[in-house]
Parts: sequence; structure tokens; C-alpha cells
Amino acid sequence: MEEGTLQQVTVQQVIPHEASTVWQLTGDFGGLKNWLPGVTECSVSGKGPRDQGGDAERAVHLMDGSVTRESLESLDESQMYYRYAILEAKGFKADQQFIATFQVMPLADGQCEVVWTASFSVPEAFPAEKIEKARQQVSQMYQFFLTHLTTLLAAD
Repeated sequence: MEEGTLQQVTVQQVIPHEASTVWQLTGDFGGLKNWLPGVTECSVSGKGPRDQGGDAERAVHLMDGSVTRESLESLDESQMYYRYAILEAKGFKADQQFIATFQVMPLADGQCEVVWTASFSVPEAFPAEKIEKARQQVSQMYQFFLTHLTTLLAAD
């Protein structure tokens, strides 16, 4: 793996629905097509998270025709949490690292908070403005997805 600096981005959104309802929609590792805009198909091969000896990977087919491959690193249904790593994606180099955590946390009054965190490597030589642009792109993408999720749930 290329030496680089690790960046982290966290996006949080309060959603006015029960955590169990949100997790039922979002917690299925192979169910991205049900709630993530731009996904045309999502299939899972293997079974179980890597931290429990599993080998589950998903192939996420996007509207632009590209396919992103991700591995399920860990999953805790009771904590409504999973972690995944990008193995292959458009514009993604094999020596890059990208690990994300998706969690739904119950709040009072039938609400929940979704927290989506990404840790990713950037080359040591990257100028600060390129690093900031990468951080903003990840943050904006996650925020867009969570806003879409909130809108989708409100339509039900």
C-alpha cells in the first residue's frame, strides 16, 4: 500500500423515524438499490463480515455504468452498524485505502441519527487544497445520500 496520510470525514443526520425502521432499510449490505440514488444493481457474493471469518463482498452497479466493489469488514446488527472497505471503484487506485462506517443510533422521540464516517488515504505529496477537495467531495456525497434517505422515508 502506498504511504500516505489518512483523512477522515464524518457526516451525521438526524432522521425523524425510529432507528429500527431506518436500519431495516439501510442495514442490508446488498440492499443499496433500495435507498441509495444512482445505484442500478447491487449483488453480494460470499457471506459474513471479515472480522467474523466471512468473505462478503458487494458489487455496486452505478448509473454511469461503473461498478464499485466493496468488502463487508464488520457488522453488528444489535448496534445497527457496519463497516466496509472499497476494493475497486472508478478513479480508485489499488494502493489506496478507503474504509467507511455506517451506523444508525436511536434518539428520543422516535428519531434516530445516522453517522457515516470514511477514512481514506491520500498520497503524501498531495497539496493541501487537493486534500481539502477530496474531503469535501466525500462529505457532500454522504450528505446528499442521507438527505435522499430522509426524503425517501418521509414519502412512506
